[in-house]
Amino acid sequence: MIRNSVKVFVAVGALALAGCDSSDAPSGQVAATLDGEEITVSQVGSELSALGVPQDQANPELANSALDAAINRKILANEARERGLDKTPNGALAIERAEESALVDMLRRELQSQSPRPSDDEARQFISANPGMFADRFVTVVEQIVVPQINPQLLQQMGPIDTLDGIRALLDRNNVQYQTTMGSVDSLTVAPNVARQLVDLGVGEVYVLPQGNGARINAIVSKKTYPISGEQSINLAREMLAQQRSQGQVQSVFQSVIEEKKQNVRYADQYKAPARPNAPGAPSAAAGAAAPARAGGTTQ
Repeated sequence: MIRNSVKVFVAVGALALAGCDSSDAPSGQVAATLDGEEITVSQVGSELSALGVPQDQANPELANSALDAAINRKILANEARERGLDKTPNGALAIERAEESALVDMLRRELQSQSPRPSDDEARQFISANPGMFADRFVTVVEQIVVPQINPQLLQQMGPIDTLDGIRALLDRNNVQYQTTMGSVDSLTVAPNVARQLVDLGVGEVYVLPQGNGARINAIVSKKTYPISGEQSINLAREMLAQQRSQGQVQSVFQSVIEEKKQNVRYADQYKAPARPNAPGAPSAAAGAAAPARAGGTTQ
């Protein structure tokens, strides 16, 4: 049953303290107290949000669990303070790093919230440009070779090879560590440029996905189409575009701010700016995010 957040969280306070006879039982916007320190309804809501639970869809059981998690964390954090761990050099650095990370995340979310929502026309254009994710959306079962680290030159040598056995032989000859496993690839969950290149690959074909310093080599075992159309496709495309747009806005603002403020950085003699600076605000590289290369040739 869907309940609004106020009713849910007020109930939390009552449930959490049901066994208390104290006349000072918390009320209103206070869900519980710990040694006189208040844990508010807003804090419980923040706990739920961190778990990805919309506050207007929470229930008393989830809210009580969130409150309990907040209480447990406070108890253990207070214990750490009583032991003086927050005053140690490592403790102070860890707290500073956690605070900075939280502030960066808050800035990211603020920028994302300011990104304009895509229109239906933009969604339709996106659908038209990416049939592999909508009308031709597919799911493949693949046999995979996962290589944690590989020389770029060795990746190039995979080009003429069109079977996993051939690629295994190449890796074995070069004493490269790898694992073989089975997996699945849904064209809806890969980057649009990857879906466009994979849509025409058939059963038995092999392709390579670079991943960081390694690679994932996939051989298609089976393939089935699961089209997405109508209003569902419009809504989905709009959400994808919104995510791309907000990530792009974050990346742009982060880069601008960093470039401006880095003018004031002065490095010690033993340090210097990296030749390849970190990309600020970039999302973690997901499986399949890099452009694939087809074994036996290169996808266009």
